[in-house]
Amino acid sequence: METRQTIRNRMKSIEGTRQITRSMRLVSIAKMQKAREAMDRNLPFLKESLRLASAAKSCLHGEKHPYLNDRPKKVTLMVVMSGDRGLCGGFNAAIIRYAQAHLETLGHDAKVITIGAKASDAFRRRQQYRQLASYRGLTDAPIYAEAEEIAAQIRGLYDTGEVDQALLCYTQFTSMLVQHPCILRLLPVEVPADRYAPLAYEPEGAEILEQIVPFYLASRIYGALLESSLSEQSARVLSMDGAVRTAGEMIQSLNIRYNKARQGVITQEITEIVAGADASAVEGENSL
Repeated sequence: METRQTIRNRMKSIEGTRQITRSMRLVSIAKMQKAREAMDRNLPFLKESLRLASAAKSCLHGEKHPYLNDRPKKVTLMVVMSGDRGLCGGFNAAIIRYAQAHLETLGHDAKVITIGAKASDAFRRRQQYRQLASYRGLTDAPIYAEAEEIAAQIRGLYDTGEVDQALLCYTQFTSMLVQHPCILRLLPVEVPADRYAPLAYEPEGAEILEQIVPFYLASRIYGALLESSLSEQSARVLSMDGAVRTAGEMIQSLNIRYNKARQGVITQEITEIVAGADASAVEGENSL
């Protein structure tokens, strides 16, 4: 049977954990608000990149271009975006599992670029797909210059023919309670030509597309980084909420057990005192 001291020590340990998780929850809320503001600020920027890409596609007047037309799929590049840290529920496991499942359905060779330590470690352990690059420490505070660097690497692989299409696997933010993995095709560019009003470009055709695609890729990757960061922090807030609540329930349960143990000790002491008094009374009667 547990002693009162053992129960008290467990209560102190769980209370310490509850304080830590409560602090982590507050930090994640602050990061989540910051990520939401950054994503909202980036939304017009992202819409403009889509408008330019769509308008440039219209300027081709049906002309074929490697950035727009599908090629025979021999090698696919997938950029998998996860977090760098845990304690965020199933956020990292879900995106890694989703990426793996999609890669297995391709039916041809695939290579990966990972963003986030969790995805990097997962694909390095499995060694099923060649990992061309690994980026860490980008999801807490994404920077556009880092998205440009990744976009340039993707475009280089596509231009040289090393890969035939590029996909981006990241977590889409719907609400604080709902975030789900999704896949976006980066190359060939997948934008409807009639989505926006046509623009007059100088120069026209393929040349303007060559200038717009780097901007389009970087903006899409940067937007996904912001959305993934917001999703991760939301998942972490929910996870810490659950941890704080569970710790409170455990402390309450242990407190009941502690009071029962204390009551048992008091009852035992009273019983011993009564028994001792009865024994003294009997001894006194015998001596008479």
